Amino acid sequence: MTDFPENDAPGIDPAVARRVILGMLGLMVGGAVVVFSMRKSFDPPPPEIASDPFLMKGREVFLARCISCHGQKGKGDGPISKGLQGKPVGDLTAKNWKYGDRADQVRDVIALGVPNTNMSAWNRTLDEESLRAVTAYVFVLAGREVPAELRKP
Repeated sequence: MTDFPENDAPGIDPAVARRVILGMLGLMVGGAVVVFSMRKSFDPPPPEIASDPFLMKGREVFLARCISCHGQKGKGDGPISKGLQGKPVGDLTAKNWKYGDRADQVRDVIALGVPNTNMSAWNRTLDEESLRAVTAYVFVLAGREVPAELRKP
């Protein structure tokens, strides 16, 4: 063991510690500025959606889980859609849906995903009511009437 005189004990240089702390604070402030400047606000829901709690729940799920690929309006133009490998992201507003247009078919695409595509399965993340609500919201994005069976538990 090495004996150090009391005044020569190893320690942290206060000037270096101040620089490290100021650097960390600068990084945190810079990161917060970037995050808040990149946030996009969403268009308000149309009145017919805003007055329907079931469709509002579907919209909330869509904005939280689907918008990054499908985009705010469901056109397949989300911020990460162009960087994905493989088949293009589906346009939910298209006249013909590739995997079917019945309520159960659309729900299954959301719940089970689509093999060999970037469409992930959401059945392990979303409960049944959320799956039905987001499915209903997809029908709204497409300008289609919401099938009555989606509203029933």
